[in-house]
Amino acid sequence: MNKKDLIPVIVLALLIPLWMLIDRTFIAPKFPAPQPVPAEQPAEPLTTGTPAELTAAAPAEQPEAVKPAETNTTVPVEETLETLENEQLKLELSSIGGGIKQVTLVNYPEENKENSAPVTLDFSDRAALAYTGLSGMGADDSLNITKSDDGKSVIFSKVWNTGSEFRRTITIGDNYLLTVQDQFINKTSNPWNIPALRLLTGNMKNPDDTKSMKGLSIIGADSFSQNEGVRYYGKVKGFSGTTVQKIFKKADKPEFIDVVPEGMVHEKVDWVSAKNKFFVQIISPDEPVATMSILARRDTTQKGVVPDSIATSLDFQPVALGAGDTLNLNYTCYIGPKNFSILKKAGHKFEKVMEFQTTGFWGFMNWIMEPARQFLLAALNLFYAVVRNYGLAIILLTLLMRILFWPLTHRSTQKMRENSEKMQVVQPKIKAIQEKYKGQAQRIQQETMKVYQEHGFNPMAMMGGCLPMLLQMPVFFALYTVLRNAIELRFAGFLWIADLSQPENLFAGSIPIIGSLNILPVLMSVSMIFQQKLSTPNAAATPEQQQQQKMMMYMMPIMMLFLFYGMPSGLTLYWTTSNVLMIAQTSAYNYRKKHKEA
Repeated sequence: MNKKDLIPVIVLALLIPLWMLIDRTFIAPKFPAPQPVPAEQPAEPLTTGTPAELTAAAPAEQPEAVKPAETNTTVPVEETLETLENEQLKLELSSIGGGIKQVTLVNYPEENKENSAPVTLDFSDRAALAYTGLSGMGADDSLNITKSDDGKSVIFSKVWNTGSEFRRTITIGDNYLLTVQDQFINKTSNPWNIPALRLLTGNMKNPDDTKSMKGLSIIGADSFSQNEGVRYYGKVKGFSGTTVQKIFKKADKPEFIDVVPEGMVHEKVDWVSAKNKFFVQIISPDEPVATMSILARRDTTQKGVVPDSIATSLDFQPVALGAGDTLNLNYTCYIGPKNFSILKKAGHKFEKVMEFQTTGFWGFMNWIMEPARQFLLAALNLFYAVVRNYGLAIILLTLLMRILFWPLTHRSTQKMRENSEKMQVVQPKIKAIQEKYKGQAQRIQQETMKVYQEHGFNPMAMMGGCLPMLLQMPVFFALYTVLRNAIELRFAGFLWIADLSQPENLFAGSIPIIGSLNILPVLMSVSMIFQQKLSTPNAAATPEQQQQQKMMMYMMPIMMLFLFYGMPSGLTLYWTTSNVLMIAQTSAYNYRKKHKEA
């Protein structure tokens, strides 16, 4: 690249901080995204019947998960704690609410440093898997709690003065799975009117060092049902789904929301989840007998809508339990990493929380996108098993993609080069025709077509250079999802990069406006410019056309620089490596052609 070509690149790069400031301060506030109206859940009357007739209904009350902190600091004196653990999990269970107070993920460090403590999910504000809506089982009530002799289960019980009883058994299984067996036992001679109940996940938050990306909610919630399939809440703006941010905005940005997503008012779900970037809770009842709600809190100290925590609930309608009857509600629960292979092995289609499935407007592409994402993740982990470094694994994955696409890119590069050379020949002749038949548009068109036919030049073929990129975009989008969600990249370092799952964030907090320095997006943009110069010879006939061609050469790389600057460095490493390999391929082609002509 000569000095004249370098000047516009430097100028455009220097304008990036100014553009980011203008976009954030003046442009973005003027164009808020359209928001869907959150669905309202209608109240339903009390029903009578047997346990088999239990169906979905509205929540009876606003749960503790989304209420402001209470000023009353009294600690229930009856709280008793028990622990369950295996090689992956350590659970601390509380008699208050009869649920999980804290989860320790033994194999995942909290911080990117040696001797870090393991990740801890804290549910002290409200126990995970606790019910709300039933007197005697609230945040200020304690249940009896005992541990089984084999150490694998904890049993909760509650007996009311009426003689009715609640019994719960939480059993820890393999990996990150739990089983929950709940019994509501009516030991009286009268019906037991059980009110509308809710079973909630714990509140999920992001680790303090998690960096979000523009337009992306890292915390989210999902639901799965036979009718609706999987639905994601917390996706990239502009794609599909009812995002948590949109719900907040439509409700005039309250501090808390507790809503049923649009289209899910009467939909019985197979499971619900609450998740952050790397970890997830999933509750799956044995039978789909409940609807779902999303409960979220936003960070009021942040500009705009930034969700701070999220939970989901299974919502049951009231039921009149007959004398001597027992209502059994059993669940399979997962609390652990968003690891595709582990989730797949757990069953129940839990792997859907990885967001490998394309939904909404782009759902028609799912037949190729979901298998592509699974293949890319499998290939990435296979390469890692060989080289033991995810940075090198990404480079090898890029090489594999280049090999797979080589016939297409080679043919496209060849055709584009041939047409560029033909254009250099026909341009002077076309200019002469325009001067000779000035003012005779029809004659100019006829003579121009004759020249094109004479030299076998197709002007539309000049667009063929974009075809390889367009055909690779599905692969890029698939890889974007894989690298954004892959817990394998968490704290995975490569060269100067400390964490491939995040932007480089060099000199974080020391650079005005943009906040930190990310080198890879700059290298990626420069490599794109160089690659285009190699593959597209200067075929313009006039200085004006030369200037237009040069601007087009810089436009896409600069746009990509803006787009990629805040993305995970693993994704930017893939694209930069792909450009370098394309440069090598084009250079080899040009070298062979030059020596062949010589």
